[in-house]
Amino acid sequence: MTFAVLYRWKIKSGREAEFVEAWTAGTTMIHDMCGSHGACLHDAGDGVFWSYARWPSEQARSECGATGVRDNSCFAVMQDCIETHFDETRLTVLADKLALPKTGVPAPLVTTERLLLRPMALEDAEWLAPALSDEKNMRYWSRAPLEGIESVREYLRYNIDPPAAVCFAFARQSTPDEALGWVILMDRKPNVAEIGYMLRPDAQGNGYAREACEAAIAHGFSSRALRRIYADADPDNIPSIKLMKSLGFQYEGCHRAQWETHIGVRDSVIYGRLNTD
Repeated sequence: MTFAVLYRWKIKSGREAEFVEAWTAGTTMIHDMCGSHGACLHDAGDGVFWSYARWPSEQARSECGATGVRDNSCFAVMQDCIETHFDETRLTVLADKLALPKTGVPAPLVTTERLLLRPMALEDAEWLAPALSDEKNMRYWSRAPLEGIESVREYLRYNIDPPAAVCFAFARQSTPDEALGWVILMDRKPNVAEIGYMLRPDAQGNGYAREACEAAIAHGFSSRALRRIYADADPDNIPSIKLMKSLGFQYEGCHRAQWETHIGVRDSVIYGRLNTD
């Protein structure tokens, strides 16, 4: 049964904007690495902030700590901004009629030589399940392979209308409903985005990922006026690193022991590209 938590904090005067930025970054990471349903942040006035967070289960929330996601610096910033922690309230969701406003950036239709990039749809779960359930394909992802089509639908649901991001599913122009994979640009700070991508195993080796990423990058630099796009990769994920290099991304550094995933504690290498490169 779906599980929810209410949090309440008193924020130090003058640090409200810093707290909101750190909370947004941390909540995005928790969704990506732990499979949460996301959260809303509310300003109650007088420096008091509330957050309503949703999870597939209480077990999923408790297991999130083992991923190491909360070791990221944004969580330390959040804690430093908080003057008072109030007790959290745990809730069991019995009925859900909540309809959150669409705060994400709509994905336009983009065509390349062979592909159509379009907004992600829940129906894409049937086509993308092989990508998210394959052990080899998911080895360097932020979580273990998913089991069952319902798990895939729930995972994709967040990306259909992602907050502070634009997400494209891509398919051959001749079969536009049959998604081969997706590419997403996630806003990390003003005019800076992180790129992520996934491709079905049966579609690999044809240059589709490069073609889709190239189109998404062009959209980011032109239509969205981004100044920088970067990728965060496992140093052993050689195909992904080769793809970034082929797209003109430059090696910027390594964060040691940055993530703890289903394959253990992992380093993270950063590749970046500027709109002036």
